[in-house]
Amino acid sequence: MLTLCCCPQTSTDDETVPFSKSAQAPRQSKVLEKGKKLVVKNVNVKEYDDKFVEIAELYNNQVENYMAVKKYLFELNEVNDSANLTSCMEKIKEKYSSYDIQTQMKGYNFSLQIKATEDIPENLQKCQELIKELSRATKVLIGSQTKLGGMVFSFSQIQEEMADKIKEVNTGYLDQIRLVENLEENMKNIDKAKLFSTEYEQEASEVLREIAHIAGVTV
Repeated sequence: MLTLCCCPQTSTDDETVPFSKSAQAPRQSKVLEKGKKLVVKNVNVKEYDDKFVEIAELYNNQVENYMAVKKYLFELNEVNDSANLTSCMEKIKEKYSSYDIQTQMKGYNFSLQIKATEDIPENLQKCQELIKELSRATKVLIGSQTKLGGMVFSFSQIQEEMADKIKEVNTGYLDQIRLVENLEENMKNIDKAKLFSTEYEQEASEVLREIAHIAGVTV
């Protein structure tokens, strides 16, 4: 079972020394990539920094579960020498037909049910555990996408207000420039995070629909 750790990431580069006290070369923005953790920069206004960290924490949890979904699907196909989830489940049922294999689905939860016995093969137990973890990770992805989208949308509506507040709190001109640049970089990256989050949810929903088809239920 994969142990997941969800920790928001914040940038510490160039954040400890006030810009006005140290000459700095122009910085290159780090553009968020799909499947990578979201790193947010400080803007030195606590309410905004706290919200950026909250968004990063939620998104990074999605990334971990997205990568987990990919991992579990790969391992299921590798163990069963299959090309996709449907053929994987068919091979499991065919190979272990004496164990009365059933794919069950309740809501967003799905599982591989096996007839109780003391001699369940190790590979079959592994498949059962992988499907359990796949179900959990898929459910997290689908459940958190809406929340993240709402948080990013509400934050995007007040970007000018945030920039004004940053300038008000930080009176040094060069500090204002640095911190507003941090704000702009954060906003660009959380907008990308919102788009990637939607893609993660869509891929998770595809898994759910395929499982539903295998189980003979409607989602």
